[in-house]
Amino acid sequence: MLRLKDRSKPDVNVTEMKDGNIAIITDWPVGKYVGWIVQRYGDNLATLGVNSKWGWSSFFKGDHSKQFRVRILESGDELVIE
Repeated sequence: MLRLKDRSKPDVNVTEMKDGNIAIITDWPVGKYVGWIVQRYGDNLATLGVNSKWGWSSFFKGDHSKQFRVRILESGDELVIE
């Protein structure tokens, strides 16, 4: 699992991601996705570093996205593999 080295950085609702943002999943209804890196691409949420079939198309068009949390990555953020 990946996490940010700086644990003080708050997580946000996935709906706060802007097009092109890259983030780490911190809370998801299906726990196996926690720690995955995702990128917003329009209304889609693409997974990075895993099989492309695990992406979510039209993700941001549905109300279900309000229950998902991420930490948006910024330049200089350090990641730790656990």
